[in-house]
Parts: sequence; C-alpha cells; structure tokens
Amino acid sequence: GPSKAAHLLALDKRTGKTLWRADDPAVTTKGRTDGFRGNRDTSYWVCSYATPLVIPHAGGEAVLMPPPGAVRAHDPATGKVLWSCAGLNPLMYASPNFGEGVVVAMGGFLGTSLSVRAGGKGDVTQSHRLWQAVRTANRLGSGVIHDGHFYVLNTPGILECLELKTGKQVYSERLRGRGPKGESWSSMLLVGDRIYIPNQSGDTFVVRAAPKFELIATNPLDRALTNSSLAASNGQFFLRTHKHLWCIGKKK
Repeated sequence: GPSKAAHLLALDKRTGKTLWRADDPAVTTKGRTDGFRGNRDTSYWVCSYATPLVIPHAGGEAVLMPPPGAVRAHDPATGKVLWSCAGLNPLMYASPNFGEGVVVAMGGFLGTSLSVRAGGKGDVTQSHRLWQAVRTANRLGSGVIHDGHFYVLNTPGILECLELKTGKQVYSERLRGRGPKGESWSSMLLVGDRIYIPNQSGDTFVVRAAPKFELIATNPLDRALTNSSLAASNGQFFLRTHKHLWCIGKKK
C-alpha cells in the first residue's frame, strides 16, 4: 500500500507460485484518530508497512499481520483469518510484537495502539483485547516485550515502558546521545535483559529491560544518518548508516 489492492501474499519459496492471497479489509477514514484526521485527502493514507510475524496458535502456528484498522492471524496453509482484533487506525508503520501470549500492535503517525491475548476464533475484540490507547506518540520502529512489560521508543527519542496487560505507563525517559539527531526510526533488539536501540545519529543506547529505567551505555559511531535496525549474528552486531556498514564484536 497505499493501494486498494493491498494484500498479504503467500508464495512457494522454491518456485514463487502463489499459494494464497488475503486482501486487506475495507477500512473507513471517518473519525480517524491519527495525525491525518481533519486532512482533506485522508483516504490515500490507508496502508500497512508492517512485517508479518509467525506466532503459536492452537498447537500449530499463525501468521500475524496488522493491516489497516485491525490485527489478524492467518492460517499459514490457507490464508484463512483465524482471529482478528479491531481498534487500530488506518495507517500502520511498526511491525507487531508477540510475547508471553500477548500481541501488541501500534498504529503510525500519532495513531492508536492495542494489546490483545493471542488465540481464539473469529472477532476477539470484545473477549481478548486487553487495552487500547488512542492518539499515542508517533512510532515507526517496533518495540520489545520482556517480563510483563512492553518497551517502545517513540520517534522523537523518548523511551516508554508500559505494563503489558494493562497499558499503564511505568516510565517515560528521553534518550540523549552524542550526535545532533535524537530521533529514531529503528526497531529495538532484545538480548537477555538488555535492549539495544539506535537513533538517527548512529548512537546505540543500551537500556536495562526492567520497570526501573537504567541506561547502561551509549555507544556512538560515525554520526552518519541511519534509519536501520541492528542485526545480530554469532556474537556480532551489524548496523548500516548512510555512509558505512558497521560490524561490531570480538574478532574470531
């Protein structure tokens, strides 16, 4: 998207053959709660930039995807919607999070966030949705779930810790790096009880995944713009800036 033909597609990885297609649901922009409310051309900004996520479901698996307006879990074999939860705005940036049996999905551009117990059948909005937060701070990167809490870095560079099952804010702290840009479009990386978060200046913050805020370290790079997320492999971190590709770790 943005497109009226937006859909989730399953392909045979060996041949590229289409196995199934699930069209995005119809979404109304009337009364939308995000940053496009009141704009004349709100109908164009109805889309999802999220990445699908495979989660457990009833002894098997489901493909989780937040199209505009909802969270949906699909049967990976057929594309059938196993369960869905309404309550998101029509524009999605961040990918969904799953942990401890709970899904957290966040709308983009000052949109709506929600938390829902995974599972069930059909529309589980009334039976499984745990909380909904309307008109939140802008979020592009995805958060992480750890030990009953959800952590997310807002685009302006403010870290939030929320209770996973209630949505209650535990803390809100601005992360200040050494570079000129404190904003962040990157997704977090959870390793043990540590969260790694890059900002646009190439500073990577290391924060304790705990309900009491603790900044462990701030690691600057070349101060080149980056909107990338960290990748980890065999004890090494990789981060791409607009100038370089960095590999950080012990030499083997």
